[in-house]
Amino acid sequence: MSAAHDAKGGTGRHRPRLGPDRVHGIMWAAFANAAVLVAFVVPAHVLVQGLLGPLGLTPSFDRRYSTFAAAIGNPLVKVYLLVVMAAVFYLFAWRAAYVVHELGVHAKRPLWTVCFGLAAVGTAAAAYLLFTLP
Repeated sequence: MSAAHDAKGGTGRHRPRLGPDRVHGIMWAAFANAAVLVAFVVPAHVLVQGLLGPLGLTPSFDRRYSTFAAAIGNPLVKVYLLVVMAAVFYLFAWRAAYVVHELGVHAKRPLWTVCFGLAAVGTAAAAYLLFTLP
């Protein structure tokens, strides 16, 4: 047996795993779910807060601190806003990674680490601000 081969007859190098890339599939599924959430929730939020609220048809935030603080004080509103912000940050990270990849930066792991790391930092900052507000 030569020194260049191991006991199984291979060269001792890491062989690529056969089969689908499951992590990439899970990331695509999460992207699709976040995209659907944002596609339905954000326009509805804009409709209620930006159009129906000012017309007086639904209760909404206004420019007074008292109503804004009362709404933000509700834990369900905080969770809702955090989920929407996290989905938007995740979608931005996903799309930014693919745009930079298409522009010629083919270092996939560092690129994804930076993009999704920034999304995680943005989500953590949003969570901190939301849950520390009065």
